[in-house]
Amino acid sequence: MDSNRVFNSDLAAYLKGYIAEKESLCQSTESSYWCLHEFDKYLIEIGHAGLNISKRTYDGWLEWASINRKRSTIHCKVLILTSFMKYMCSMGNDCYVPPPHKNHASDFVPYIFSDEEIGRIFEASDNLALAYYTGHNTVLFSMPALVRFLYSTGVRISEALAIRNKDVNFDKRQILIEGLKNKMQRLAPINQSLEKVLKQYLQYRDMLPVPGIDEPEGFMFVSGLGRQIKRNTVSKWFKKIILAADIPYNGQQEGPRIHDLRHTACVHAMSRLVSKGYDIYCALPMLARYMGHKNPTSTESYVRLTQSMYPDVLLAIP
Repeated sequence: MDSNRVFNSDLAAYLKGYIAEKESLCQSTESSYWCLHEFDKYLIEIGHAGLNISKRTYDGWLEWASINRKRSTIHCKVLILTSFMKYMCSMGNDCYVPPPHKNHASDFVPYIFSDEEIGRIFEASDNLALAYYTGHNTVLFSMPALVRFLYSTGVRISEALAIRNKDVNFDKRQILIEGLKNKMQRLAPINQSLEKVLKQYLQYRDMLPVPGIDEPEGFMFVSGLGRQIKRNTVSKWFKKIILAADIPYNGQQEGPRIHDLRHTACVHAMSRLVSKGYDIYCALPMLARYMGHKNPTSTESYVRLTQSMYPDVLLAIP
């Protein structure tokens, strides 16, 4: 165990022992350590003594740890502390073990761009690429095509950045997507406008003085030096694009974020299907495939977003 991992409460030996046991099983301990380090700090703060943890102590910690925290974060902390409490009991200590904790549905609402905002984003990405591109290691060389690709296909940013040249098939108008999140392969369609954008991008990309840039194993979206683009770099520049497009930016947690292009793609696709007379719930399996979801139920949340964004769609959904 890392010698820098220090606990100071009366439970220090057991906290260390719990971490050591997880490490002996080759389990990741980073999140467990920081949660228990925080719990250790709380015990010292309240002047807790002894090896027993009562329900009152647990409830106090939960209230203390929940301040300004997201539900998902609280859920993870409760799971870790519950596991530690069970460990304490197995070591012969009388500790309260909380009941199973339910991870309530997230109250996070993604940002859905309007059609007009999407147009401004495209324009801003083009203008920034022209203004800042210097031929060096900048992702702005790829941003106009990447942004349009994400909106056109609804592909996750991590999946888009993993696409290799061999995955692109213009003859069949499709791109093979390796589902990094759920290990599913799927095909992303290339419509006429996206085909034009990608072919133009690849034409200029292949002019870069980078050996093998058009080789089958090379990445499709690259920096000015021909290197694979990093997600956090894309996010940084997308924030600049948002601001240049005169779209309010509400902070790192609320965005809008690059991932909101994926949410927007699905909502806009649903709206188009409904406008063409499709029963939205009958179309869910098709949309699930489009989004790369294993189960159509993962796509259902977009139905309500579509209703709120396009009130007319409400009339078409029972």
